[in-house]
Amino acid sequence: MLLEREGPLKTLLATAASAAEGRGGIVLLEGEAGIGKTALLQEFTERTGEGCRVLWGWCEALFTPRPLGPLQDMARALDPEVAALLDQGAAPERLFPALLDALQHRLGTTVLVFEDVHWADNATLDLIRYLGRRISVLRAMLVLSARSDELVADHPLTHVRGDLPAASLARIALKPLSPQAVTTLAEPSGRAGADLYQITGGNPFFVSELLASSEAEPGHIPDSIRDAVWSRLSRLTDGEREVLEMMSIEPGSVEPWLIRALLGAEVDAVVDRCVARGLLRRDAQGALTFRHELARQATLERLSPSLQRSLHAKAEAAMAGFPAAQAGAQLARRVHHAAAADDGARVSNLRRRPRRRLRA
Repeated sequence: MLLEREGPLKTLLATAASAAEGRGGIVLLEGEAGIGKTALLQEFTERTGEGCRVLWGWCEALFTPRPLGPLQDMARALDPEVAALLDQGAAPERLFPALLDALQHRLGTTVLVFEDVHWADNATLDLIRYLGRRISVLRAMLVLSARSDELVADHPLTHVRGDLPAASLARIALKPLSPQAVTTLAEPSGRAGADLYQITGGNPFFVSELLASSEAEPGHIPDSIRDAVWSRLSRLTDGEREVLEMMSIEPGSVEPWLIRALLGAEVDAVVDRCVARGLLRRDAQGALTFRHELARQATLERLSPSLQRSLHAKAEAAMAGFPAAQAGAQLARRVHHAAAADDGARVSNLRRRPRRRLRA
């Protein structure tokens, strides 16, 4: 069930209609992982007319990058000459004009879907720039899907995006589902929509996977979600991963002073990158939380028991190092961390502290 995607679908169909009249365009479809980009494009494909041919290609996070991956996926269906040039390893100055010629002389409308262009190699980025600057005179449409949480300020795609003609470019930023939409999806299974929304943040992938595993015990994270989160963590820098792992031991928000106390003052720049990637949220007071509670839980599960105990011990020690009044105000959290660190003596000592410290 595709909910709350009428506006983006209308934009895609309008661009295709314009391309059918000889005024091609580009659609850049952005959103976090699991937000439903592919589902939207599949719905769009089903609604295009008979004179519209939709070809799909993918960029992938391969250890050995595949040059022009999306074009290789669609070349044989697109044009025999283009496929032959690819097989020959032809240079862009031969390959790109051949592709342009194929698009110019084909009857009907051609839609080229390049999925996951946040993983695009340099040759694919050059092709996007080449086609993008000529698309307005073609009966063709170029659709680029990308994870917004991968597009940091220095990502190569941001430079290509700025070079595309503004008049030919439509940008779609997919948003999470609303609480009402999550409730609609949850109703057939009898699940509480409000609880489902709170833990998923309206991410359609998280919602669908939790609903599909409705027989699992409470607190269970489906393997599909855990694998997706762990895969994302593996591609982060060491510093970003260290911040997320440290934060995963806190069920609620984490104050900047605690992060600095544990990881050093220079961690601020790393935290800013995590926020820019959409991994973390920062509230008005500067406190940080995971964008999705499920991501926090999956990150925590990735840590060995010994590492979890070590991080809890470090957090409690950091809180204890503040002035008495401030440390006392954190007494409940300190007990939590000491218990999770398996430090029974510390828990007993903290519980004997005067209760007035809690109100300091």
